[in-house]
Amino acid sequence: IGNIYKGGCSLETHSDYAANNTAGYTYYKIEDGSTRSYADSTMLRGILDEDWMTISFQQASTDSGKPETYEPFLTNLMAYVDENKTNPDAKYVWHMTWAYAQDKVPAKYEKDQMYMYNAIVNAVQTKVLTKDEFEIVIPSGTAIQNARTSTVGDTLNSDGTHLEETHGCYIAGLMTFKALTG
Repeated sequence: IGNIYKGGCSLETHSDYAANNTAGYTYYKIEDGSTRSYADSTMLRGILDEDWMTISFQQASTDSGKPETYEPFLTNLMAYVDENKTNPDAKYVWHMTWAYAQDKVPAKYEKDQMYMYNAIVNAVQTKVLTKDEFEIVIPSGTAIQNARTSTVGDTLNSDGTHLEETHGCYIAGLMTFKALTG
């Protein structure tokens, strides 16, 4: 498993970093049961490191419900990955983010968790599912929203935006496993 990581990174920033081969990421690689990290990495380093079976994309959570923030950046990123991936059969996967805890939802989502969740669903439907290249959507956002309707309630975020490690990350992990393995 490899992860090209830059916290809070939007599709626009990823697209810019790809176009300019910017070494602005930390590349995390899980191999033989241990994780190694490589600071100051480029996206290209991660793409070329393995003949990846799946390559996932994700919008920054704060922009994930704003369809206007997806293009042309997602298309540019997909073209960049297509040009550089070493496995022509690699599947493209979209990771759907979750709405923030109710008390952390920003004004651009009317400070309403359900509004933010519905906006994320709409963006995925109109900007991701319209692209044939995406074979899988990991519906973490839906799983988290569904879990909030249980006795767990709105407790799945550690800081209002990121998932807490006990239940939130576990739910997202289960959704990833199910989406990738069936």
